Amino acid sequence: MNKKGVALRNIFVFLIMALLIVILLGTYLFAYNAITVSLLTSGATSVGAANLTEATEDTLGQINNAALTHTNVIAIMFLFAMAFSLIFAAYLTRDQVPAIFFVVDLLIIIFAYILAVYISNAYERVLESIPFPEIFITNLSMATSFLLRLPKITLIIGAIIMIVSYAAIPKSKEEVRFGGAQ
Repeated sequence: MNKKGVALRNIFVFLIMALLIVILLGTYLFAYNAITVSLLTSGATSVGAANLTEATEDTLGQINNAALTHTNVIAIMFLFAMAFSLIFAAYLTRDQVPAIFFVVDLLIIIFAYILAVYISNAYERVLESIPFPEIFITNLSMATSFLLRLPKITLIIGAIIMIVSYAAIPKSKEEVRFGGAQ
């Protein structure tokens, strides 16, 4: 199986998924917070023997507080896990590659950098134009700064992937035996 270029091709998927994860988490936070606040401030405080305000505070309110507090950490964990998986995939697919692929990988990193600049600028425009930028800026601050620094992060991850791919780290006997001889 030809595994050359697999590690760096996935950097494009990483860039697009990073944008989608942050946008989807921010949208989820905004919608869930709006629903919880509207239930807490609705005019109907009780239906029969049940107090809706207390029930909302005890259930949805607790989830909303936890989501507003911890979604930033969840988002940055997703982003770093994706970056680590790229590096790990480069480690698993390492082998003796001709020097010509080094040039191809450099071109891939350049194109990924250009795409990262476009994604970072698009995210900045999204932050300026959407009706809920405070959710992104206050509750997803680490993920927002990750996306705004995406071009630099892309270069760093690409360089690490190339180092891992071209460092000529020998495969162990177990890797050769169970992974197939290269």
